[in-house]
Amino acid sequence: MYIYGRGLEMEEKAVHFYESKKRLSLLAIGCILFVLVCLYLSFEFFFVDVNYFMGTVGALGGLFFLFCLIQIFKKLTYNVPHVSLTEEYLILYVLPEHPVHISWEDIESYIPYEIYRNAFIGLILSNEENYREKMPDKLKHMSKVNVKMGYPQYNIVKSNLKEPQQLLDELSLRIPHTKMVSEGKGISHTTPL
Repeated sequence: MYIYGRGLEMEEKAVHFYESKKRLSLLAIGCILFVLVCLYLSFEFFFVDVNYFMGTVGALGGLFFLFCLIQIFKKLTYNVPHVSLTEEYLILYVLPEHPVHISWEDIESYIPYEIYRNAFIGLILSNEENYREKMPDKLKHMSKVNVKMGYPQYNIVKSNLKEPQQLLDELSLRIPHTKMVSEGKGISHTTPL
């Protein structure tokens, strides 16, 4: 904000939500173990049992977990939040180097849901095509899979956040014109149940 005559610029107030370093460290250890197991299995299948198909599957599994491990290390080393809320945008840092700015007007609603004990907050957007183009190339395929399975295109991993309830409270305050979708029914935040 520029104040006329004073030449001062004020930073926009933002609320930041960070991922739990403890949980990310545990995920990194799990990925390291899976990479090592996949490397061992691919070595066994390539050179001992001479089963090239299974060796290739093991090597591809190792590459997948190595990719996940690299992303986790980026999140651990970069000091960026997982979600930032400003007056104009909800900013998602799915990949730390590629933040996605979503305008509050474009968020129709949000859906808290859980898959295999992992909690998520799905964002229902009014113009998903526009935001699909803004998505980093690394995540476009995963996003297509989410949409095909009936889940929202953009999701916040609630179970990885340090303060997930505070994020839900902030979303309720910042998106008063929308409804939270729960179990297929819209629930208004302004009317009591």
